[in-house]
Amino acid sequence: MEKVIISNNELINNLRLIENEDYIAIDTEFIRDTTYFSKLCLIQVASKKHNFIIDPLAAGLDISLFWNVLKNNSILKIFHSGRQDLEIFYNIFGKLPSPIYDTQIAAMVCGYGDQISYEHLVFDLLGIKIDKSSRVSNWSYRPLSNKQISYALSDVTHLVNLYEILEKKISANNRENWIEEDITNLSNIENYKLKPDEAWKKIKFKSFKGESMNRLKHLAEWRENLSINRNVTKNKIARDEVLIEIASNDPKNINDFKRIRGLKLDNNKKTIDEILLILEKAREIPKELWPVKDIPKKNKINQPAVLELLKVLLKHVSEENKVAPKLIAKQIDLEIIASGEKNNLKLFQGWRYEIFGMLVENMIEGKIAIKIQNGKLLILKNI
Repeated sequence: MEKVIISNNELINNLRLIENEDYIAIDTEFIRDTTYFSKLCLIQVASKKHNFIIDPLAAGLDISLFWNVLKNNSILKIFHSGRQDLEIFYNIFGKLPSPIYDTQIAAMVCGYGDQISYEHLVFDLLGIKIDKSSRVSNWSYRPLSNKQISYALSDVTHLVNLYEILEKKISANNRENWIEEDITNLSNIENYKLKPDEAWKKIKFKSFKGESMNRLKHLAEWRENLSINRNVTKNKIARDEVLIEIASNDPKNINDFKRIRGLKLDNNKKTIDEILLILEKAREIPKELWPVKDIPKKNKINQPAVLELLKVLLKHVSEENKVAPKLIAKQIDLEIIASGEKNNLKLFQGWRYEIFGMLVENMIEGKIAIKIQNGKLLILKNI
């Protein structure tokens, strides 16, 4: 069998070899240097006995044939840090593969940190060093080199083994539900839908409110839609700082645009007219409908030492249970507790409560003490 699939017959034959598998590994290679949407260049697939590469750029190849595998509920689809892969499939098919599994998430409950890379996990668990020199290849150029093909396949051939090892570790420690929330979130289709009207929320700015915020929202939505329709990067239309300048100055005519720093419209009257219309539309929005950017509430911590003590406790629990700290609790959670609140935090529910939340409560109530013995931190309970 050919390793790189360029015809529908080859694809059908290879898909038949994996259609009865319980699980398969999937990865993609893409480029996104000048486009809004990622340009899919390769799809790598591996089972325990078979692996191949689908070339979506091959003339006449119908990759919708692969959707039959992606939607097959009897086959688990394994990814590593699969957010971008899933986004690509959603943009192509309008749906997400199901069911899925992410080895980066699984590694978090096995003591491998928050975002361990695929190559590091392969080396740690399999003792294999992956050659990453082809990582920044131009994956759209044809023909592919043998080195590129070898690299692309290595991104999935080891993934099956990683899944098996991690799943055994998780099962042995009864931690299947520890990753369920993150996998479910990764599978949430709402995370992949285009939302131009919310584009303004991704722009970083200071001391921006009222009418200026309203103008920025409309400008960001205009830029997002234009980028989508033209399939170009947002910066190709206008950089964030340019939108901020326009929103701040509220230009009324072409001459006013000459005062906008960093604007490179090259006297493009059509674009300027579009922006003027957007600003005019923004002015018609009543004040009560102006957007308000959510600013994270800064928790008032009277005793910073309390926060540091919570961090020490979290780090201890993380090391004892061999699980990434951020999977148990985030910085903001600790800050809320240190400020004297609880706010129905997740760390006081389920497995998080069992390993950490209960200790926090006991510490607050003075029921535990921290001791150093032989260079190790010990938690003394029921004192």
